[in-house]
Amino acid sequence: MGEIVSKPGALTLDEVKAAIAFDQPKLSAMRQGSDFVILGDYLLFENSVIANPAGPISEFAIKMVVSERFPKREPKVFETDGRIPRTADHHINPDGDCCVTVWENWLVCAADHSFAAYMNGPLHEFFLGQYWFEKTGKWPFGERTHGAKGLEEAYADALGIHHKKKDLIYHLRMLSQDWPKGHWPCPCGSGKKLRDCHRDKMMGLHNKVPPGIARQMLSRLKSQSK
Repeated sequence: MGEIVSKPGALTLDEVKAAIAFDQPKLSAMRQGSDFVILGDYLLFENSVIANPAGPISEFAIKMVVSERFPKREPKVFETDGRIPRTADHHINPDGDCCVTVWENWLVCAADHSFAAYMNGPLHEFFLGQYWFEKTGKWPFGERTHGAKGLEEAYADALGIHHKKKDLIYHLRMLSQDWPKGHWPCPCGSGKKLRDCHRDKMMGLHNKVPPGIARQMLSRLKSQSK
């Protein structure tokens, strides 16, 4: 078989290996079709600073499946030793993968969407949270509501609006357009058209939340409501 060549702009095996090489010597990565599979022990540090002199405080056996389309596609992360109870209360999805973060919230709020930033950001926080819950019975970063309600809260936080589903859906419908419709009623509830009210504010939000991500948010909200 010939060597697989990555598409332009796609995540590469070299980038994946570089992201794990320094801080995560117990992980190995290989290509599997259009995905990368990462296996081994994820070393957990008290903070995510590279070359932490204190060394790891714990480690978790994991398997990750990462699409070459990252960050357009969310990685699948599995804790493979059964250390984390397979329940929603411990942030494990019904399919057995870890609920690491609300993906669209991270895409909107994070400045760096590289794979290394994911490894040292959401993934580190997830396992640090699991570790401290084991020790103390409390989540160190607080805890969102589970299910559809938690998804709504995360999306509303990303948009900077109140956690009211009706308002959230309307904002996302506007943001899903390639350009916010000026003749639509302004989401502030004034009764005025957008072009005569908070047009500049909505345009700023449109730059922060691109249409593709807004449509992805809407799709997930609808699937959670079924």
